Amino acid sequence: MSKVESSKCQSCGYTLKYSPTDQALKCVHCGSVAHIADNTIGAKKDYTPESSVEKNKNQNSMHECTSCGAKTNVGETVSGVCPYCGASNIKELADAISYTPDGLVPFKITKEEAGDRYKQWAKTRKFVPNKFKKVAQLDKSEGAYVPCWLYDFDVDSTYRGVGIEKHTKTVYRTNSDGTRVAHRETYETRHPFSGSRTDNFVNYIYSASNSLSQKEVKGLGNFGLESLKAYDTAYLLGFLSSSYDQDVHTSFDQTKVDAKSEIANRVKNSYHYDRIENFSMQSKFYSIKWQYVYLPVYLCNFNYKKKSYRCVINGYTGHVTGKTPKSALKITAFVLAIVLGVGALAYLFAML
Repeated sequence: MSKVESSKCQSCGYTLKYSPTDQALKCVHCGSVAHIADNTIGAKKDYTPESSVEKNKNQNSMHECTSCGAKTNVGETVSGVCPYCGASNIKELADAISYTPDGLVPFKITKEEAGDRYKQWAKTRKFVPNKFKKVAQLDKSEGAYVPCWLYDFDVDSTYRGVGIEKHTKTVYRTNSDGTRVAHRETYETRHPFSGSRTDNFVNYIYSASNSLSQKEVKGLGNFGLESLKAYDTAYLLGFLSSSYDQDVHTSFDQTKVDAKSEIANRVKNSYHYDRIENFSMQSKFYSIKWQYVYLPVYLCNFNYKKKSYRCVINGYTGHVTGKTPKSALKITAFVLAIVLGVGALAYLFAML
C-alpha cells in the first residue's frame, strides 16, 4: 500500500473521502478505494516544562479547489490554479491544522450508523416524552476529530483520615408501671487510619478542545486506543478537525487534579466506613509521558419544542452520551408513585 498524497481519485479524477466502513479513502463518484499507509505511531514523549507540540510547517500550504473539491498539499509552488481540474478558484483552508498530532484513532462508525445509535439511545432514556421517542432524529451531525492529550504517569500518595462506623445496640428502660421496654439506640465509633499507595495511569485521556468537555470524554468510554494510527491527513478527508485550545501543560495540571480526586475515592472506598472525616492526601507525580492525538466524535444537535439539545457519539464504538427532553408528566407520576408507595408501607406497619 502506498501513502495517499492527495484527495483526487486516480480512476475518475473525482474527490476521495475517508470511509469508516472500508477504513480507507473511497471515491464518492466511482467507488474506487485508495488504501492509507498503516504506519506505526511513535512512543510517547517524556513530559518536561519545555514540552510542546511541533508546529505544522505545512499549515499554510493546504488548499482546496471549490470547483472539484480536491484538497492537496502543494507547498510553496501554488500558482492559483488547481493541478487537477485547472480551475482558478483555489482557497487556502481556514481550518488548516496548526499543530501536527502524533496520531489518531480513525472513524469506525459511519454518520448513518451514528444516527441509528442515537435513535436507540434516545428510546432508552428515562422520562423521555413518548412523542420524542417516535420522532427522535439528529437535525445536525458532524464527524470531527477532536484534539486530546494522552498521558501516562505514576503517582505515589500518602494519606490519613478518620473512619466513622455507625452501630446500634439494644437498651432496656423501665416504664412508670415497672415494665421493661427494649429500645434501639445508635452510636458511632471513630477509627483513625493512614497509609501510602502507588497508582499507575496509562492512556489517561484529557480533552484539549473547548468543543468537547472532559465530562463528555469520560462519558464516551473506550476509544480503541489500541487502534491508534500515525497521523496522516488522508484520515481527515470528509471530517472536521481543529487544533487544541488547551496546551499540554494546562491540561496536565487539570489531569493531576482529576487523578488525585480519583485516587482519593479509591482510598476511601477501600475502607468501607459509613463515612470518612478529616481526610487529607499528598501526591507526587513522576514518570510522566504524553502524546497529542485526534479522537473520532460525532457532535450532534437536535431541537424539540423549540429547545436545543446536544449529544456526542463515539466515532469508534458508537457509544452515545448527552441530554434529552424530560416529560414533566412522567416525572410527576414517578414521584407520586413513590409517595403513595411509602404511604402504603407506613399504613401497613401501623396496622401491625
